Amino acid sequence: MTPWSARESFDVLVVGKRLAEVLIGVTVYCLLAGAIILHFQLPAVNWGSATSLINTVILSLLLGFRNSAAYARWWEARGLWGRLVNDSRNFAAKCAAFVPSEVLVGSRVKETLAGFADALRRQLRDESPRLNEIPGFEKEVGNPGHVPLFLAGRLFDEVAEWKRTGVIDQATLWVLDSNLNGLLDVCGGCEKIRNTPLSPSYKGLLRMGLLLNVLFEPWFTVPETGLWALPGFVLVCFFLFGVELIDTIVEEPFGSDRDDLDLDRYCATIRDSVGMLIK
Repeated sequence: MTPWSARESFDVLVVGKRLAEVLIGVTVYCLLAGAIILHFQLPAVNWGSATSLINTVILSLLLGFRNSAAYARWWEARGLWGRLVNDSRNFAAKCAAFVPSEVLVGSRVKETLAGFADALRRQLRDESPRLNEIPGFEKEVGNPGHVPLFLAGRLFDEVAEWKRTGVIDQATLWVLDSNLNGLLDVCGGCEKIRNTPLSPSYKGLLRMGLLLNVLFEPWFTVPETGLWALPGFVLVCFFLFGVELIDTIVEEPFGSDRDDLDLDRYCATIRDSVGMLIK
């Protein structure tokens, strides 16, 4: 097994710290509730096995759907960035094959193609990128509102100019067009994921259900089994709140947490591949 990097260790500590804070709160509350129950000798309340089963099934369904929906967003984002790598490589390879080298060297296709991925990464992380912050465009004075779209437009303009001047023919234009369209499809797909989070009402219902279980469970279990029931209950909370916490991170796959997509690596892969194909 490879050792964890400093970033991975830090992210694990951050997630563990958040979960530990929740479990400490649950433990303190359970101990206080247990002390009150034992001090006043409160009687056990039997809420019935059917009620307990229904409660468990409802929580399981809610948590299962939450986990599935969050992971589906992460998986879709992973597929989109994989497509971006492939489209960038294919476009660069086709340009190198079909466009005369002296024309390709005089263009800015290499910088623009690599810059598109970098600008999209910054856009998805809400970093409000400026054009002169993108490698290769430091001397640009313009400040378009949507940098990835602006750079994609430049690629379209470049290809259109090649067609107008006879550098490429109609068949080559069709070959290049599919990969250019792929860039905008990936951009739109990623923005759809970022701008359409899971329903806040649904997440609120699940979290309220978890909270209510924490609030009421000690009052039903401690009178029957004493404080020995609390370690088992805290262990159950560890998994329930742990899954909820991970889902909260995974459903937003464009951040910089351990469980988010490594967009920096994707961008580096695209920049290296394009630089290798277009000299």
